[in-house]
Amino acid sequence: MNDFKRLPADFCANADEAFTIPANFYTKAAVFEHEKEAIFARSWICVGHRSEVADNNAYITREVIGESIIVVRGRDSVLRAFYNVCPHRGHQLLSGSGNAKNVITCPYHAWTFKLDGELAHARNCDNVVNFDKENSTLVQLRVEEYAGFIFINMDMEAGSVEDQLPGMQARMREACAVIDDLHLAARFVSDTPANWKSIVDNYLECYHCAPAHPGFSDSVDVGQYSHTMHGNWTLQYGLAKPSEQSFKFDESVKDPSFAGFWAWPCTMFNVPPGANFMTVIYEFPVDAETTLQHYDIYFLNKDITEEQQKLIDWYREVFRPEDLRLVESVQKGLKSRGYRGQGRIMADRERSGMSEHGIAHFHNLIAVAHLDD
Repeated sequence: MNDFKRLPADFCANADEAFTIPANFYTKAAVFEHEKEAIFARSWICVGHRSEVADNNAYITREVIGESIIVVRGRDSVLRAFYNVCPHRGHQLLSGSGNAKNVITCPYHAWTFKLDGELAHARNCDNVVNFDKENSTLVQLRVEEYAGFIFINMDMEAGSVEDQLPGMQARMREACAVIDDLHLAARFVSDTPANWKSIVDNYLECYHCAPAHPGFSDSVDVGQYSHTMHGNWTLQYGLAKPSEQSFKFDESVKDPSFAGFWAWPCTMFNVPPGANFMTVIYEFPVDAETTLQHYDIYFLNKDITEEQQKLIDWYREVFRPEDLRLVESVQKGLKSRGYRGQGRIMADRERSGMSEHGIAHFHNLIAVAHLDD
């Protein structure tokens, strides 16, 4: 029996009367342990852009709920994902990212594996009684390319990414026509001392934009800002103008908009004004109060211009730290004796740019996921 109280399936279903999930959902180890199985081991998790594994033999590794994962493009151009563990004694096989040789060699005892996961050679195996080569392959996960990005799923019986996020790919491609051709320009990595849900909450409302993000607010007009719910994903859409404090773009741009996509459970895709670059927030939960985050910036060109470098610096030095300070402070406050356990969700009738109805939607999905054993 889990030592936390489950929420009813209709929790937060009425955004107009909603309060947040209880504070212990952000702080208790038992809640996180349940979420590892009920949410993260069953969901499609975005781990990177296709450009990182576009070439044969290219690989990346990621840490997700305590599991190290390899995503590799085989010599046959097929994309595959494996648990980063040798079946012999459990040693990790690869780290970081790069280009694998034609085989992956375990650093411990030099077992070698083909890029399709098959065991190529185990030293001295010919002299071992009943050695089972067929049962010594790498263990696979599901992997798919979707809207230019790479998703993995630990549930081999799961449906497709489109089944989880119906309609999102089409809308993302509409927002950013060059999404497949982008390249990683910068990545900021942080071990954020906050629960993964606090970070999603922060993303799913622009109520905090004016007080906490003055640069962003100078460009994106919250008065012309909408947030629409689409099941397991949401879209925040706003009109923008060039700003010396954040986004600079030619005023002749036909559609000066900002589009922000949240995808269940914990990835956020942003298409800023100009629609020729993107930023993506990847969340990789570590424990109840720690989330490994990758904040990636993608451009079309590989040689960064001076203006693009200034934008990268703004994200690194101004915009990103603003959000990190917010969620870290919230995580501390949720454990305070002065916090009443739940907070009112400020969803207004008009569903304006300041409305927090996106949080109510997310918390209802959380409640349902916790009930689904």
